[in-house]
Amino acid sequence: MRWSEAFPELSIQPSVKAYLAKSHHQGDVCFLDISTLDRNEAISHVDDLRSEGAVVVVMNAVPSESEAFAMLSAGARGYCHAEAVPEQLQEVASVVTAHGFWMPSQLMQRLVSTAMRYEPNSPQPAASGFDQLTDREYQVAMAVGKGANNKEIAEQLEVSERTVKAHLTAIFEKLELRDRVQLALAINRLPIH
Repeated sequence: MRWSEAFPELSIQPSVKAYLAKSHHQGDVCFLDISTLDRNEAISHVDDLRSEGAVVVVMNAVPSESEAFAMLSAGARGYCHAEAVPEQLQEVASVVTAHGFWMPSQLMQRLVSTAMRYEPNSPQPAASGFDQLTDREYQVAMAVGKGANNKEIAEQLEVSERTVKAHLTAIFEKLELRDRVQLALAINRLPIH
């Protein structure tokens, strides 16, 4: 029910093998539930799907930080809970389709805190373009820089999550960024590749 609510034209396949046997398109977003797989088997499936041009989002009923790192390192573009609600599934698909990464907020917070401790050998230029942001967009950007997710930002700023998403879209466009990972790195004045 939640899958069809999130994606009305969804095609559910019983296995990676079944998906690969059917006709598919470059850039398909494939949600891969690895709840019953061991890590090596999951990585193998991510590799198989990626080799066919799929954008892979790994899901697990019991997500873990180490597994998230492993799956993202293996080439998955996203990692989330297997019971994600339809709105979150849509958001994940939107982010990875736009060449971004989706990861749990705890993992994002760890990445940001690691980035803030990073000290490059040579001075890096400050991130530019922040003067183009409205006050509210700037507040949203700073909250992302601290690792907050959309719900936390909405509560902090007393706005809806939809408003936060709209601000993020404007921020990404104005700063020419793909996703919140790049935004967090820009806020912490790290080079963006």
